[in-house]
Amino acid sequence: MSILDKISLGYSILDDTIYLYRHGKDRKVALERKPFEKEVMAVLIEHMMSDAPKGSVKTVSFGEKSFEIIVRPVEK
Repeated sequence: MSILDKISLGYSILDDTIYLYRHGKDRKVALERKPFEKEVMAVLIEHMMSDAPKGSVKTVSFGEKSFEIIVRPVEK
């Protein structure tokens, strides 16, 4: 078993935050957690904006549900 098998991403509805979790044998029990929303969003935006200076649209599917993610730069 790799150490990466003991790490997962999750979302807490209690504080509306994405976390990186480390767990032991029981994946339902977090031994440690770190706020990770900024890193997740940065990777997603970097991926979607690559060679797309005006923005991009990506469709992702989870089972029978599909979602459209749109990323566009905001001018200040």
